[in-house]
Amino acid sequence: MLKDKTFWKIHLKWGGILGILLIGIELLKMFARKVDYQAAQMLDLAMIVGFILMLHQGVKEFKDYYPERLSFAKAFWSCIVLSVIGSAILFGYDLVHYSFIEKDGLQQKYTVALEKYKQNLAKDTLTVDELTAFCDAATAIMNDKKDNLCNDTVALNVNHCLTNEAEQSQIRDEINNGLLLFQKFYSDKLRSKPATDKEQYQLGKFTPYAKRVMMETLVSYIEQNDGKASTPFVQGIVQKTNDTLASIDPLEKRFEETKSRVPRYDRNGQYAGVSAMMYLLYGMFFGLFVAMFHYTSKKPIEEFVPSENDEAETTNP
Repeated sequence: MLKDKTFWKIHLKWGGILGILLIGIELLKMFARKVDYQAAQMLDLAMIVGFILMLHQGVKEFKDYYPERLSFAKAFWSCIVLSVIGSAILFGYDLVHYSFIEKDGLQQKYTVALEKYKQNLAKDTLTVDELTAFCDAATAIMNDKKDNLCNDTVALNVNHCLTNEAEQSQIRDEINNGLLLFQKFYSDKLRSKPATDKEQYQLGKFTPYAKRVMMETLVSYIEQNDGKASTPFVQGIVQKTNDTLASIDPLEKRFEETKSRVPRYDRNGQYAGVSAMMYLLYGMFFGLFVAMFHYTSKKPIEEFVPSENDEAETTNP
C-alpha cells in the first residue's frame, strides 16, 4: 500500500499548484474588472481547463506510485483531496485580498454582477402584465398633464383668444376628447404587437420603441385634426408625456423588483467561504470525469495462466 507520507506529499504538491492557479485566476479577474474587459468568460474557461488539468496530473502521479490498480473510489477521493487543498488556499488568499489588496473589490464585483444581470434582463420579452402596466402609466401621466393644463386659465387663454368661461370649457372638452382618442389609438397599437416589431418588445428595446410609436401616433392625430383649436394643446401634452416615458421603463421596473436575486457579500469571510465552497463543488464535479478517465485507462493485471506449450517445455529435459 502507498504510505501516507507519499500520499500527502503528492496531494499537497498538486493541491498547492491548483490553489496558486485559482489565485492567479482571481487576480486576472481583478484586472479585468479594472480595465472593463468584455471577454471575462474566457477566464472562466481557463479556470475550468486549468482545474481539470491539475486534477488529472495529481491523480496521474498518485496512480503511478500506487502499487495496485487504482479504483474509481480512490481516484475520486484523490480529486476531492486536491480540491479541498486548492479551495482552502484560495479561501485564505481571498481573506487577505479583500482585506488589504482590493478593499472595495466586493462592491465592484456586486456592481459588475448587477450590470450583467440587467444586460441579460434586457433580452427578456415584455409580459402582458408589464405592457398593460406601461399603457396605464402612460395614460395616467398624460391625464395628469392634461389636468394641470386645464386648470391653468392663463395657458388656455393663449393669445387672449379664449376670453370667457364658455370658450374655455369648450376647449377643455375638446382637449379631453382628443386625448381620449389619442390614448385609444396609442394603446391599441402597442397592444397589437405587430409581427414586424416583435423584437421591439424586448425589455431593453421597448421604451425607445414606445416613444417612437407615440410620436408617430401624434403625427397622425395632428394630420386628422388640423385646424382644431385643441390640437396644439393635445400636441404639447403628448410631447411632455413622451419626454417622461423613461420614468416608467419596464426594464427599470423589473430590474428594481428582482435585483435582490443577485448575491451580495458585505463581509470578506462570507464571500471567501462561498467562493471556496463553489470551487470545491467544481472540483467534485470535474473529479467524477477525471476519476473515471484514470480508472478506465489502466487495465487490471491478468492472472498468468500457463499454456500447454509451457507445460511441455517444463516437463522435457
